Amino acid sequence: MTRRRRKTMDSQTAIVTPAQLTRYADSLDESTKLLRNDARKLRDSVSAARSVWKDAKYETFHRQLATCVEDVEKFGSLGMKYAEFLREKAMLANKYLQRG
Repeated sequence: MTRRRRKTMDSQTAIVTPAQLTRYADSLDESTKLLRNDARKLRDSVSAARSVWKDAKYETFHRQLATCVEDVEKFGSLGMKYAEFLREKAMLANKYLQRG
């Protein structure tokens, strides 16, 4: 007698609807755009301060800020790519659910 093993979901499995994936992708996309925009505004305002703030501390701060803005841009790029990935998964899931 052979026993059948039941499939169980591991702790990393999540069940969501395609609509939930799409909503999350839209939310991630919007949050990423806002974050990138805010980082650019901060960079621009600090750059504008250069005319009145001309010392070594400003230069250090400006370099550190530039590095942070680059990191935000990288995160933004990843966020946008992941949002697109989620939309594609939602589209494939919809196709699967509507077949038949």
